Amino acid sequence: MTPENYLQQYIEPLSALTGSASTGDWQALVLEADYYYPPHSELGSGLDTLNRTGLLEILQRILAIEYPQQRLSESTARKFPEILRRLKDEQAWRQTEIERLEEVSAQQQSAHARMTAELVEQHQTGLQQMVVELERCHGESAVLFNEASTLRANLAELQASTSWKLTRPLRWLGRLMKAINAASDT
Repeated sequence: MTPENYLQQYIEPLSALTGSASTGDWQALVLEADYYYPPHSELGSGLDTLNRTGLLEILQRILAIEYPQQRLSESTARKFPEILRRLKDEQAWRQTEIERLEEVSAQQQSAHARMTAELVEQHQTGLQQMVVELERCHGESAVLFNEASTLRANLAELQASTSWKLTRPLRWLGRLMKAINAASDT
């Protein structure tokens, strides 16, 4: 494996993320004078005599060249506590708002249940009053029906009596006189 291809195995996954890999800049970093590629690296063992600090330094430089927009500056890092504090404040406000809205919702549900119970009670009271009124009307209707039956029976009895039959000509004469008086008044 050549020195140019050695770090290619580490760069390819990073290049796939951005869609392009520039090979010129990072190769110059890797090919500096003190970098050693062991002969057994061609066997794919990936062994290297570079210590962790050196490898980390080279990878940081490569990342700085390949991904400059993703570098974290100190000024950006200093903004994180403020951003975190604002997010926590917003989260606390939202939680307070949720609790307030839940309380309002519970109050509205309670008021709705109370109003529903009142309406049901009013409806039942009105229904009971109507039932009482209906029973009273039925009783009154039965009384009036009995009175009408009694009056019809009395009328039939009166018309069947002898006195009714004897006074028939007088009633006819009375009607005739009323008709004559009415005609003469007009």
